[in-house]
Amino acid sequence: MNKNASEVKEMLKNIKKEDIHFKKHFYDKQKEDRPYLNENLIIDSLRNISNFLGVQDQSKRNIEKYRIGIKLSNEYDLVVIIEIENKGLYIKTAWKTSRKWQKATQK
Repeated sequence: MNKNASEVKEMLKNIKKEDIHFKKHFYDKQKEDRPYLNENLIIDSLRNISNFLGVQDQSKRNIEKYRIGIKLSNEYDLVVIIEIENKGLYIKTAWKTSRKWQKATQK
């Protein structure tokens, strides 16, 4: 069942830490080129819904999946890809993006 942005925010606000899991891809990317990422940064950012920039539904073939944009600072945003299975939340991947770079690509 797909959720709208407010339902995703509400679910994230109320989810227990033990129900949040990280997929292998997250750790692989962290080792390769994203050493700035850690589990606490992702969990804290997801729970702080006041910094949400947007939620995009990317669900397909019975997989409930969302792309979430979160403001980290005046310079950086965090993008997190999550999947919802049963009552668990799975972090598939995440990355920081520069707001300056985003604006340059929009021109």
